[in-house]
Amino acid sequence: MSYADEDMFFAEAYHTGDDLWTDIPFKRHAQKLMLFIPKGSNVLDIGAGRGHMLRELGKFGFRVIGLESSEMLVVQGNSDLKNEQIDKELRFVQGNTLNMPFVEKSFEAVVDVGHLQHIPVDDFDTYVNETARVLKQDGLLFLAVLSKKTPRYFKWYPAIEQKNDYELEGVRYHFFTEEEISKMFGKYFEVVKIKGDAPFGKNDTMYLIALLRRK
Repeated sequence: MSYADEDMFFAEAYHTGDDLWTDIPFKRHAQKLMLFIPKGSNVLDIGAGRGHMLRELGKFGFRVIGLESSEMLVVQGNSDLKNEQIDKELRFVQGNTLNMPFVEKSFEAVVDVGHLQHIPVDDFDTYVNETARVLKQDGLLFLAVLSKKTPRYFKWYPAIEQKNDYELEGVRYHFFTEEEISKMFGKYFEVVKIKGDAPFGKNDTMYLIALLRRK
């Protein structure tokens, strides 16, 4: 499936309300990020969707940009922010994660909740390079991605499968290990912390939560 096809899939899910992943309770982890960066910092939310995480970050006094590939989500998101009168420090920008429309060292922190796992493995290096490029030195990257320890994901069993990739209805899913994240980001980042998380119980979908610091 192409990026364009995936964009259409996610845009349709957000339009129809089928974006069940939006309700995954990750904000408690993102809130911990606030302990590490100064109030007023510039933060980038990659794959911002409807802007739930963007709003949470905004509550802590950060200037937040939500990067989204879907024009529909960007237009609607910015309209909603304006109507809520919180558009002074928060906004959506349309763009590609692999070629971000920002200058070098633009942000003190980058947050990616559930976006990286949909990128093809061949593009991982480009993702890492772009993320490192827009982060300031000592800036933080917060990741929440699918874990290879997930016992079951729909009709697939990541924990016992040899491969890490799964496709459902044309959408790509990659299930990560801690070692993979450490190696993947090692050129530009040092690992502050990586831990597993099972928000729906240990027999359901599991995630890896990682906090990385730009070297």
